[in-house]
Amino acid sequence: MKISSANIENHLDTIYDAIVVGGGMGGLSAAIYLARYGLKCLVIEKGKGRSIWMQDTRNVLGLDPTTPGRNIVNHGKKQALEWGADHLQAFVEQVTDEGETFAVNVKVGRNNSKYYTLRSKYLIAASGVIDVLPELEDMQNVYDYAGYTLHVCMICDGFDMWDQKAVVMVSRESQINVAFVLNWFTPYISVLTNGFTVGAEMKQKLADHGYPLYEAPIARILGENHKMSGVELKDGTIVEATTGLINMGSIYHNHYLKGIDGLAWEGENLVTNTMAQTTHERIFAVGDLKQGLNQVSVAVADGTLAATQIWRYIRRASSPRKWTDNMASVSA
Repeated sequence: MKISSANIENHLDTIYDAIVVGGGMGGLSAAIYLARYGLKCLVIEKGKGRSIWMQDTRNVLGLDPTTPGRNIVNHGKKQALEWGADHLQAFVEQVTDEGETFAVNVKVGRNNSKYYTLRSKYLIAASGVIDVLPELEDMQNVYDYAGYTLHVCMICDGFDMWDQKAVVMVSRESQINVAFVLNWFTPYISVLTNGFTVGAEMKQKLADHGYPLYEAPIARILGENHKMSGVELKDGTIVEATTGLINMGSIYHNHYLKGIDGLAWEGENLVTNTMAQTTHERIFAVGDLKQGLNQVSVAVADGTLAATQIWRYIRRASSPRKWTDNMASVSA
């Protein structure tokens, strides 16, 4: 069922078996499995997640390579609803461990916001990350290329950069090291720092590899129809490039979990076991929030694992269904 401010008050007394925070690949995978296990689940998503930047999906088994991420998400949401999951578009502000349940505080609506508390026995954190993009005066110029020929994931899109002229955009010196991995796919790499100065040792390493370094701020990306032809810097320099990799870090959507005791973190990632279970027995983390490889195929598998482990716990704590229990309804 779709939940909104119009009907959310009808659900405030519901104790969900699981609330899934995030409606991306991992979260929707978990919701589909939870619903098919006959469990009461709710997906809460804020919208515009990382997968929406995927303009095509060239590395996932069974999908046409031209499938955009938004199509996968929309189809997954439809599946989850059809199997019986609830769905709410909202911001999760905070999660509080109440002992047997979690209180999930949400904000509904960007303007004239309303605040509610929903409850569940288990929580699946699937809210993911968002990539940091270069801050230009005209951000639409970045959006015109990001996810097309300007990439944020080398593992996903390295093949599509093969032997092309590539720019690597970074915001601090340590991020430049990605160039020495990207060279598996192409040796034609230029590094753009967008304004910061690189140390002598790194400059020498880049020079040893033959990779030009440009420290002037970026003015705009050049090209048309989402295809890059280069980057113009504010000092007037034009750097020719048909592709690019943004490696400026990520923002983790995990603030709502920071007040929970018993969670182990590795940086901003949650530590999990083989079933995507965190060090808090009733909290699971899937996709980009957990340690491991940030890939659609991995996130989908994580959702399957988390949902299945939750079902196992609930099934084992429930009374078995017996043939005689259902005879009256079968006869009717």
